[in-house]
Amino acid sequence: MSKFVSVMFVSVLRPIGNVLRAVMEAWTRFWFTSAPTTPLEITRIGVGLALLINYALATPYLLTFWGVGGWVPLAQIFDNTNDWTHSLHFHLTQHWELFLFHGLFLFCCASLMLGWRTSWVKWVVLIGQVSYAQRNPVLVYGIDKILCSLLVILCVAPIGRAISLDRLRLVRAAKRVSLAATVPPFASPWANACTRLMQIQMAVLFFYSALEKIRGNEWWDGDAIWIVFSNNDIYNGLLLSLFAHQYWLVNVATYTTLLIEIAYPFLIWQRATRPYFLAAAIFLHLNFGTFMGMPYFSFVMIMGHMSFVRPEWLFELGQWWKRKIGAMEMIYDGRCGFCIRSMAWFLAFDGLAQINVRDFRTNPSPVVSDALVEKALYLVLPDGRALPGFEAYRHVVLRVPGLWWQVPFFYIPVVSRLVGHPIYNWVASNRSWLSSFRMKSAPAQPS
Repeated sequence: MSKFVSVMFVSVLRPIGNVLRAVMEAWTRFWFTSAPTTPLEITRIGVGLALLINYALATPYLLTFWGVGGWVPLAQIFDNTNDWTHSLHFHLTQHWELFLFHGLFLFCCASLMLGWRTSWVKWVVLIGQVSYAQRNPVLVYGIDKILCSLLVILCVAPIGRAISLDRLRLVRAAKRVSLAATVPPFASPWANACTRLMQIQMAVLFFYSALEKIRGNEWWDGDAIWIVFSNNDIYNGLLLSLFAHQYWLVNVATYTTLLIEIAYPFLIWQRATRPYFLAAAIFLHLNFGTFMGMPYFSFVMIMGHMSFVRPEWLFELGQWWKRKIGAMEMIYDGRCGFCIRSMAWFLAFDGLAQINVRDFRTNPSPVVSDALVEKALYLVLPDGRALPGFEAYRHVVLRVPGLWWQVPFFYIPVVSRLVGHPIYNWVASNRSWLSSFRMKSAPAQPS
């Protein structure tokens, strides 16, 4: 009898144990699979840009919005807050202190966007955003709270490891030792966990937004979009005229919005449906920003949705771009210290590794003679053409995404070539003298 009971006990517990094991493995895969920070980096760039523009535009009204005697006097804030409400603005009683802090905050927003010294500027941005919100609650609405939530996740995440100046500094330091050196992409379980936290944040936001909508009869009746656009605050005569003549568009827009917000929290997780619902969410917020006068809200929400971008999508996009542009080879002088440092700096921006390099001293080019490379750097294109000096750089900056920020300098009509050629020729003629100057750079330490 005892043997029979033992067999029955084991037969019951084994399936339960298998189920629990499967659940634990799924839980571990969901949270703690090693992943890159790329989706978070896109959100970092967008959040930094949104905050920079928003608060830069508010600079002329700084004293009105957050000054001691502004819309909401500081004494009134103290009378209506509890001991748990904190803001650095509570201690900024002089005008120059407020302007100094505002300047520092804008600088840190720009640094967050660019990924420079990310390990500490992200905390300054979070503290600044909370301080501005707590100082003047009249200006606060939903997006400010969403921004704080996104910033908290970014602060605990190991951002600054990709698409950032911190990453560039690491790559440049490695390439100054050897131009062939590579720095492997950063990935960690904690990066994946932080990405999941942001994804859950966005899914929950959509879920409660949909829950609030289905409580109103206007959404069930299909009239909600008409009511929204006929509101005096966001009156849009052109759209109202179109809706009035084609009222079925109102019904379609209302039910489509409701469907996207209801389905998004559940279907965004599946591999097959994620691209469609991510595109639908972006489309929805683009409409909010364009037709409802909420560009700040819409842009921040879209950046939050970027946490659902799969790193392999970005990789495939990068590979497509490389195939479209084709291989490029830069031929340089390996005995010139200035040339090596310049190439290390230049290649650090080439995150897709589109440019191959050749030291003509040790590996002569079959396309360009050594005598020509003695005078200038050369770029060999897939079709066999060879571009010298300034023209080589000019060609590359338009085709390497990491160098697009230099396009204005190289493509100003007429002026860029008139100025660019003499500057390059002077540098090339004085490279031996320039090689004697060395600048030390410490590796970046993002977190």
